[in-house]
Amino acid sequence: MARSLSTLFLGREIPAIWHTSIVVYDREYFFGGGGIESCIAGSCQLGQPDQMLSLGYTEVSYNLFLEYLFSLGESTFSPSSYQIFENNCNNFSNEIALFLTGNGIPDEILNLPNDFLSTPIGQTFQQYFNSVTIRPKGSGVRFYNPDVCDDNNSNKQQIENKIPDSSSSSTASTTKTIKSVPVKELDKSKMSDDQLENSVNNVENIDNGNDDDDDGGKITGDKFTTSTSRRSYKYEDPPITFKDIDGLAAIRKVEEMVFTMLNPEQQQCLKEIDEYLQSESGAWAIGDEHLDLISFLLNGGDGKFAPNVTLLTLEVLQAASLKEDVVLILHQDRKDHRIMSYINRIENLTLAEQEEIVKLLCNLCGQPSTIDWLMYISEWFEENGQPNSNSRVTIRAAVHTLLNDQLTTLQRNGVYLIYNLSLKEVFEDVSIELATAVLQYMHSDLPDDQALLCLTAITRFIEISPTDVPALIKMLGPDLNKYKGKNEKMDKLLAMIDEKVAKLPSFS
Repeated sequence: MARSLSTLFLGREIPAIWHTSIVVYDREYFFGGGGIESCIAGSCQLGQPDQMLSLGYTEVSYNLFLEYLFSLGESTFSPSSYQIFENNCNNFSNEIALFLTGNGIPDEILNLPNDFLSTPIGQTFQQYFNSVTIRPKGSGVRFYNPDVCDDNNSNKQQIENKIPDSSSSSTASTTKTIKSVPVKELDKSKMSDDQLENSVNNVENIDNGNDDDDDGGKITGDKFTTSTSRRSYKYEDPPITFKDIDGLAAIRKVEEMVFTMLNPEQQQCLKEIDEYLQSESGAWAIGDEHLDLISFLLNGGDGKFAPNVTLLTLEVLQAASLKEDVVLILHQDRKDHRIMSYINRIENLTLAEQEEIVKLLCNLCGQPSTIDWLMYISEWFEENGQPNSNSRVTIRAAVHTLLNDQLTTLQRNGVYLIYNLSLKEVFEDVSIELATAVLQYMHSDLPDDQALLCLTAITRFIEISPTDVPALIKMLGPDLNKYKGKNEKMDKLLAMIDEKVAKLPSFS
């Protein structure tokens, strides 16, 4: 119909009215009357895309991309900001495409509303069409804060408080599909006039078609495939994590101990967390109410629960942190910072809690997206008004556990955490603070495995701060020579450290 009527209205033929979306990091993102939403790539209610255009590649991290989406969802692309001509799905796709790749979507798509509005009939019907809400619903991912974006249109459905599934790697394309490290295709989904009129409420979902093929982020035929080798670590070494955690056993014990003391809503949330641990990609089902429950459990139910409920809850989080999509749950906590606020009190918690916390932090270093989240520097405020950030909390916990000599296993886990953090290129002030703690710790006689990890971290911090860290070594003076001759790896690291220290200017 669009093809046949366009000649009458515009004086030229257009092939279709396009709905576009962006595919990046294995998810499809789009904008409509419900705000920014997401679904598994290719499973929007509009069906499979008619066209897919490659946008290229992006180096934008997944963590940064999500933060950007959240900010857009609270401003330019909030639910109440949708306008079918001035601020629609194509404007959103263009904005995201530019952010990820520097390339916009084709002008023929972006300028179509202007072409229509420039005609007499377009001007006549503009007010009517602006009242039309297009909502190609996905999984109900919320990328806006309802407290900030109050949608007063009672006819618009409230977006569900869910989070999307994710994968560790991505390219960008738009449904226009965008994939991110390769940023792949802008792919076009065509809307019929009936779909436009009925706000696509009755279109059937297609199968998601989980494919395990690895074609380096390519889209072939009708099937999406994305590379799985995305890395934001600076070094090849794998992070040290605690994988021998039985999260299901832990949450079942929690259920036995507290279930009858929870209200019906909390009981349901506990069951859904249990289901998430058993699922392959169920983060979309976890929202604010689940995080409220986790905070309640971590804080001992305001004194009602036995102490080991907190420890078991930390084990549940340790198991969850090993799941690929856990970062989406973490981003749900971006407003209230419940998990990080609890960890920030580490110095005042029991030794048992401290040990479980540092295991959790180690596991959160197991994926690029989650370690990015740990080191995020955006400021937020504690209840007492003190400014804080995820990075500050993480560094504070790492330094405290490393230097807490009340428990040797706690210190060992502190070594693991700092080693994991050294896998990323942290800011210089962070490298100096962590190096200072490691050098203090190395005054003790360490087991060879811990000494090797400490020396590895020190050499990496020297790369970030080639003057200050060697100066700290010279000033704090741990006898690193006691580790010479232990093994070839340590000798090589010590030689690198000695070389850097020797280059320091002498002021004697």
